[in-house]
Amino acid sequence: MRRFDLGSLAVHVYGGWEEIGGNQVLLEERDGALLLDFGRPFGRWGTYFTEFLSPRSTLGLRDLLYLRLLPPIPGLYRDEAEDTLFPSDLERNLLRGEFPPGEKVLALLLSHAHLDHTGAVAYLRRDLPVVATAATAAIAKAMQDTAQVGLDGEAAYLSPRTLNGEGILEGDRKRYLRRPYRLLGRLQGFPDLSPAKTKGLEGDPWTGHDTPLEIGPFRVEAFPVDHSVPGATAFAVGTPAGLVVYTGDLRRHGRWRERTEAFLQALEGREVFLLVAEGTRLGEARPARTEEEVGEALHAEVARWEGCPVAVDFAPRNLERLLSCLEVAEALGRRLVVTPKDAYLLYGLAHAEPDPWKGVLERVLVLREARGRTPGWEEHLWAQEGVHPTGMETIARDPGAYLLAFGFYEVNRLLDLRLLEAALGGKRRRGAYIFSNSYWADQEQILDLGVLLAWLGRLDFHLLPEGLADLPRDPAGVKNPFHTSGHAPEPDLLEAVRRLQPRYLLPVHTERPERWRELLRREETEVLLPG
Repeated sequence: MRRFDLGSLAVHVYGGWEEIGGNQVLLEERDGALLLDFGRPFGRWGTYFTEFLSPRSTLGLRDLLYLRLLPPIPGLYRDEAEDTLFPSDLERNLLRGEFPPGEKVLALLLSHAHLDHTGAVAYLRRDLPVVATAATAAIAKAMQDTAQVGLDGEAAYLSPRTLNGEGILEGDRKRYLRRPYRLLGRLQGFPDLSPAKTKGLEGDPWTGHDTPLEIGPFRVEAFPVDHSVPGATAFAVGTPAGLVVYTGDLRRHGRWRERTEAFLQALEGREVFLLVAEGTRLGEARPARTEEEVGEALHAEVARWEGCPVAVDFAPRNLERLLSCLEVAEALGRRLVVTPKDAYLLYGLAHAEPDPWKGVLERVLVLREARGRTPGWEEHLWAQEGVHPTGMETIARDPGAYLLAFGFYEVNRLLDLRLLEAALGGKRRRGAYIFSNSYWADQEQILDLGVLLAWLGRLDFHLLPEGLADLPRDPAGVKNPFHTSGHAPEPDLLEAVRRLQPRYLLPVHTERPERWRELLRREETEVLLPG
């Protein structure tokens, strides 16, 4: 944890310091405090947990507080009679220390719907307002609806936890309780939709608000920015000490780059007291590949595989990439096929931003498969007008007529495709599997890459870019024309700081916070570093 005292303002950094992601920043004034994101610190998390070793939800916050993956702030977490994450005093004793009282926190400002910014929201007390764009809230809810989440996934609503007769926590199987989202924009209908057939949503309705928002001693403004997920926003917070600007994650080489430029223009000339700035790509001076260039590379590659099956693997929240794939498919006479989870995400977003997302849902095909039990959210999806289902047998009749938005966890659908091709008497043609995703190159991802290659080898699919097929020691270093970063390179970050001219700069979301001091050594901005 790092604390910086700037006049009347105390800034506590619990996550995001010397690490990429996991942002947990608290702005504290005498009369209140605000959280800036509350994400999962994936690097530190991976030090203690693996796929088959996870925090024990029946013991609430015991593991996470002891390991300091959550800040030990009294009063910040779920601990009421009808819902608690503290089965005993063993957990409450882990909250002792020199920390501001959690009751002082008036709201959480959520910059966007990536788990390194939202992944710890589930643990916060239920009455804490969450300020987010309507698109961010829709994505958070859609991702929770469609996943078989445990305790850590309860960002939009929660199952109340209470003690059973054996002194451990159990979830209520009969109801969900909403979190009180204060939406920047409007989101009609979708917040009331339960993902279950017999379990309804109760409690706080999600309300729409215009900015600026007055929250205790704070005046909150929001500015849309360009990032690899819809709904991303930066915040400007008026405090008694001065204006605090939080960038969240941003760039200006994506489909919505003009949003980042508008954010900078809106704040140029205003006196910025503190800039809390992401620095994921500090040290990377090369210009970023634009999303248009990614689309052109995808178009050229898919065109090479005329008449052949082609799958494109991209991150589930990267709907900008889904749009690029849709445009490529339509330009080449193919139909884009997405999974029901992707379609449900588009459905939720269409409630927040009808333009463009409603139109996108109507242009894609949705893979429909036989299931032993169809969950409530999926039944609701199939009942909607404008949702166009298709089956793998239909695809197998003419694989070259489709572009399959399938990722690692759908690779076994390509096995079904091959079996159905043979059963229908079709000619088997080699396929392409285009990796259009980010790569962090940790040990788990390298193992996954080996598994993916084994599947593709059996199914006669060629992995692109070709450099990944050799299981390189550093896959992140493989040049990939089919993907671009969600973050700005160093020159763009530096330009943003120089345009905003903050008195203080607090580096977050970077492994190299000291780089800011090197870059700004001749500037009047003071970079906040320990010592």
